[in-house]
Amino acid sequence: MALRLKLEPHTTEQHKENECTNGFSDHLQLGDINIPRLIEDCLENIGSARGKVCILSIDGGGMRGIIAGRMLAYLEEALQRKSGNPEARIADYFDIAAGTSTGGIIATMLFTADQQGRPLFKGEDTWKLIAEKGKSIFSIPFLHRPFAKLRGLLSPRYSAKNLQQVLKEILARDGRPLTLRDTLKALLIPCYDLNSAGPFLFSRAGAFDSEAWDFPLWEICRATTAAPSFFKPAKVTSMDCKTTCTAVDGGLVMNNPTGAAITHVLHNKLEFPAVRGVRDLLVLSLGTGQFDQTYHYKKVRRWGAFQWAKPIVNVMMDGISDMVDQIVSMAFGASRQNYLRIQASGLSEAVLSEMDDPSARNVKRLLKLADDLLQQNSSEYLPFGGKMELVQTNAERLDWFADQLIHEHKARIMQKLPPSATSINHTPITPAEEKLQFDVS
Repeated sequence: MALRLKLEPHTTEQHKENECTNGFSDHLQLGDINIPRLIEDCLENIGSARGKVCILSIDGGGMRGIIAGRMLAYLEEALQRKSGNPEARIADYFDIAAGTSTGGIIATMLFTADQQGRPLFKGEDTWKLIAEKGKSIFSIPFLHRPFAKLRGLLSPRYSAKNLQQVLKEILARDGRPLTLRDTLKALLIPCYDLNSAGPFLFSRAGAFDSEAWDFPLWEICRATTAAPSFFKPAKVTSMDCKTTCTAVDGGLVMNNPTGAAITHVLHNKLEFPAVRGVRDLLVLSLGTGQFDQTYHYKKVRRWGAFQWAKPIVNVMMDGISDMVDQIVSMAFGASRQNYLRIQASGLSEAVLSEMDDPSARNVKRLLKLADDLLQQNSSEYLPFGGKMELVQTNAERLDWFADQLIHEHKARIMQKLPPSATSINHTPITPAEEKLQFDVS
């Protein structure tokens, strides 16, 4: 007697999740079908029915944030060109952004709302801010310049006043400091809290839960950029004054926040109720330059604290970022086409170590590095196979990624796919998007 699998009748909602017969009759003989393939198709159909949560992650890197900003400017231009909407913005297509240090400033700029509920800044505004305000942020008073080499050893190298002034100017509206509640969608910004001796994540989700977790955006950006020896620690206070932290740069523990963003989505069922695993995610992770300087044993075997002082920071921060990249690649497995990491390699030690060089020469060099990076072949980690160079350039992969974002966006507007996040995570439909409902077949 043949064993039969009977598909019981379900409600409409259950049918969407459980009916994966692909045209088979209600009674299937197991001997006639490939069960593993059926399960795989079923899971794929479920993922398609829910759509994908789109995640943006941006590394820290000081002035090298120009590289990530340039990538985002290219992506935004591609979204505008491919969608036919000149007003398209990065935040229209992503559900969540995470950023560390300079990456935190970039993510905050892109996901903060203006008075009309639209993104406050364009993609190109991010790298321009770093290029134009770098000299002000990384400046030493004239009278202190003869002792510049001692600054950073005996005291913070730079005053935080100029950085704070820049952040207050760009993250305010009508004289009111903007807070996490003024962001368009989910936002994650890490720092390290000296009070609790552990990482601290500023989260939009927490801000909507309680004022005790709502913070001024300029203070958040100040916290995640408080690099030891560069700036003094930041004292951050919530809007109701009940939560405080003494923060230093998030790059010390989470320079690549991709993993934090992914786990936030996977476990935040209030904002992302339909996500079951990485196959429901679409992730773009932007680096700011990889430290790939090699040292031979004979050179380093007698090094002490003094010789290790400069390289150890790069080794530590880049090692964390690279390890996260490798782990995430492994986690995505067969779905790794949904994970795109763009990272510059082969940079000189000067570019990597002088994160605080705001000179016109360095800005020009970083812009050229970013433009060259777009034309370079992309690379990705293979499960248990190391890093492999691909035939596609980074520009081509960003173009492909833009296509995926637009596909997801159109599907949501046309209501062919339910949104992957709750309404709290969505911006209002713009006139261009309203027209799209009639233009898309």
